[in-house]
Amino acid sequence: MSKQLKPYLEGLAVGFVFISITMLFDIPFYMSLIIGALAALGGYRNSIKMDREKKEKKSRKSPQTANKDDQ
Repeated sequence: MSKQLKPYLEGLAVGFVFISITMLFDIPFYMSLIIGALAALGGYRNSIKMDREKKEKKSRKSPQTANKDDQ
């Protein structure tokens, strides 16, 4: 899976889950779609944020190990 496609797929998955959950309750369909769309947007943004944090953590770890080897 390409890295550009991953946030979209994760956002869609979160949106579908929220739509499914809200459909279990007696909520009108259009409200379930709105809740699902907002959840999908949040899932998309969260996926991007988590990927960025993972990359920063990895880049912080690499120079520290290099500095320990020098000592």
